[in-house]
Amino acid sequence: MANIKSADNGDIHVADVTIAQLSRGLYRSTATAFKELVSNAYDADATEVRIDTNFPKFDFISCVDDGQGMSLEAFLKYFAEKGIGSCFKRMSQRDRSEIFNRPIIGRLGIGMLAIGQLSHSFEIESHYKDKKSGKGEAYHAEIILLDDTIREREEAIKSGENEIDVGKWQYDQIDYDEAKQGFRIYTSDVRRTFTDEMEAGVPDKDLDKMSFKLDELHAEFYDTSKKSIRERGPYLETIWELAILCPIPYYGTEDNFPVDVRKFSKKEKNTPQFKQAISIINERQRSLLKEQFKVIFDGIELRRHVQLPMVQEVLPKLYPIEFDNVVMENRLKFSGYAFAQIAQHIRPAELNGIQIRLRNVGIAGYDSTFLKYYKQIETIRSRWVSGEIFVDEGLESALNIDRDSFNEHDEHFKALQNFLHSRLDKIFDEAVKLAKKISESNRDAKIKTLHNKMREAISIRSNHKFELQRRAMGENSPSVKVDTSKGEIILNTDFRFAKKKKANKIIQAIEIAYHAALATGGSEEYKHKFFLDLVKDILEAIL
Repeated sequence: MANIKSADNGDIHVADVTIAQLSRGLYRSTATAFKELVSNAYDADATEVRIDTNFPKFDFISCVDDGQGMSLEAFLKYFAEKGIGSCFKRMSQRDRSEIFNRPIIGRLGIGMLAIGQLSHSFEIESHYKDKKSGKGEAYHAEIILLDDTIREREEAIKSGENEIDVGKWQYDQIDYDEAKQGFRIYTSDVRRTFTDEMEAGVPDKDLDKMSFKLDELHAEFYDTSKKSIRERGPYLETIWELAILCPIPYYGTEDNFPVDVRKFSKKEKNTPQFKQAISIINERQRSLLKEQFKVIFDGIELRRHVQLPMVQEVLPKLYPIEFDNVVMENRLKFSGYAFAQIAQHIRPAELNGIQIRLRNVGIAGYDSTFLKYYKQIETIRSRWVSGEIFVDEGLESALNIDRDSFNEHDEHFKALQNFLHSRLDKIFDEAVKLAKKISESNRDAKIKTLHNKMREAISIRSNHKFELQRRAMGENSPSVKVDTSKGEIILNTDFRFAKKKKANKIIQAIEIAYHAALATGGSEEYKHKFFLDLVKDILEAIL
């Protein structure tokens, strides 16, 4: 055992007044709290991290990884000496993990408090190899969070306190077990709010449908969701969101996820921008696969289940995003893609927007404002777009303490925001043109179909005596003209009866039926019946 001189119990200190307040609740969702525990395992070079919630009771939470573990020396620095919030993961300019050379995520050392958002107390157990001696060491610790003893921020500031107590801790050294190599954090002292929310999120009718295989889970609950993952309840939403945020590969094969290449036209797939964007996506997927990192939640091995497009019969477009420059004397480098489908909303709605991934971890979810894109007119069309930006260097100075949002006045954030908005200008301009082209094509097809149905109705009702024609005859010409010598009833396409399209079509139908009934001749009774039957046939075609 390393020569560590310290008490085996004490108060939990945090390094700042603000962090003391944050220990009460820092993360915006259950998934983002779990994400912090996953990030700690990732930094510790774990190949696997398992999170369990004792589904469907949700009265126990555990997070177990097979990484390098936290040494007792490090534990005491956090809890007995410097205090939580005094991270030393990146000391001595260390920016990468030792074994897998992963970009280290942690910066402040407050991730362990994430479980405190879901519980009142928790335990940890760490089995690790001492870096000097190589000998296996282990300890068990209990941590109790005391929310009601944390002084209000203003009160603490006025009193001049530098360190704040947020709870109690104690530890015992235990025998090292190689089979338990890694770090374990668990609790049965779960907050009732968590249990109630998760239980309510899985109705009894869905219990039998629950699967703990990702493909079956998506087939049953996610792929069938027409609009939003949120519709599926807090538990299923937590699983989906955690998968989106974690530094893990996409689900499925390169050809299908996150972009379904099969849905693109041959012409589109041969464009330089498509090839560049696909190259960026595939390179990122391969690098994540190389890191050999698995996240298993309640027995489900998570993958980022992003598939674009999910809806059928859309015109998909793909755009590359690449930037590498020096901003305020520091390098900012990022790459990614933007996906647009004309003209259908992204499904599920949670994929609408742009997601920033910093050191492979999602910062919040997809931002549907596209980092506050300034053209409000694009609100509707922006729902057709999704994308991801992977930041390889820079931007960390903009990251807020919750690792879930950015300081929007940071120079790196502004540079990324401006670059993205300039790309969106081009993407939305093209989307508008394509949408107009598709709309015109669809309108022409509908007009042609409607005209054919109207022609058929007139021909049949008049015993093939008359045929409907459409011609431009000028706005001052009659709306409908009958040429008995040629057997034609001509609709003037330049004439509009009403501003609204459907109203215009209905009035057209009545006008055509009226002139057709007059032209057929016969008794008044016959013409009346002919008129009504023809109106009925044409309106059925229109409506």
